Amino acid sequence: MPTSDLLAAIGRADELYFQRSKAGSVRESVMVLSGVPGGSDRYEVQWRLARALFFLGQEAGSPGSSRQLFAAGVGAGERAVALNSQRVEGHFWVGVNLALFAEVNSGIRAARALRWARIELKRAAALSEHYHGGGPSRVLGRLYHKAPKLLGGNLKRSRKLFDRALAIAPSNSVTLIYAAELALETGQHERARSLLESLLECSIDPEWEFENNRDRRLATSLLEGLPAL
Repeated sequence: MPTSDLLAAIGRADELYFQRSKAGSVRESVMVLSGVPGGSDRYEVQWRLARALFFLGQEAGSPGSSRQLFAAGVGAGERAVALNSQRVEGHFWVGVNLALFAEVNSGIRAARALRWARIELKRAAALSEHYHGGGPSRVLGRLYHKAPKLLGGNLKRSRKLFDRALAIAPSNSVTLIYAAELALETGQHERARSLLESLLECSIDPEWEFENNRDRRLATSLLEGLPAL
């Protein structure tokens, strides 16, 4: 495939992912990426495919559909890592897909996915902890928050990782929501209130419009449930 055609396909896929608040745009980006001749041997195609499949899995209407999409995302992320293990994107998106794959599974499959997700996300953090708005620390923090103690759950470690992610990207709405949910679970209502109010005070980031709008709705709901001052 000529380089110009590859760049055009990647550019179109990025444009469609950017428009992810529009129904069908991310699914179309998967079609674009999947249609690239020799795309399975292209790093730039595979990590983007892993990212798009994560999004579709997250938004899927059933656990069965989510499992299939996250599993496909893991496969794309693995191919990206095999093609270039020295870049952050492959490790990060395989880790994210594994983390969510674990959420929609149970037993040994979930446990293995959790362990593998931690390994990949730690590798991503070592390569670029600033990637995706402090993404490696944010997702690791979520893993330590949600995992059972038997499988490595650790609320103190989760708090440290969220603080690290917020030091990198203080206005990232996903990190603010995750940190607020941890604070609520541990009874730190004032911290939760501060985090949620900070989120609502942030302006919309065009690159994160979908997540910002979603998280603002959730923040408003969580604030309404907090005890009055």
